[in-house]
Amino acid sequence: MRVILAMLVTAGLAFFGFQLLQETTEYHGGDGKAAQTTVTFTVKIKRYHSVEVAANALWQTCTGNIGWNDISPPARQADGSYIASVRPSLTEDTKRRLRGCLDEATLDRVQGKVVRTVDGPATGPSPTTMAR
Repeated sequence: MRVILAMLVTAGLAFFGFQLLQETTEYHGGDGKAAQTTVTFTVKIKRYHSVEVAANALWQTCTGNIGWNDISPPARQADGSYIASVRPSLTEDTKRRLRGCLDEATLDRVQGKVVRTVDGPATGPSPTTMAR
């Protein structure tokens, strides 16, 4: 009887332990508190079509990876970096995923690096509208 009780207690603890681990590591998604997140990133290429094409391919790949649809295309800045935004803003978890994708995505001959992410009020028309 003691052996059966010990096995049941162990099985119950293992079950709840696995549930807790799953909940802790699960991606929850959701929207951030601000109206939009603006991302500034750089792109380096080696024998690729153009930096603009590479920046757009990297941005589309990574925003698709996090499942965001309301995005603006990357715009080249005077310093050579690119700036793009997503609406609504991203949660911290989603920002980490986007940063990881932009910094470590394996697009052939393309390397990205996030310079900064900033949450703030929406500026201008909806990013999806700007992309059309």
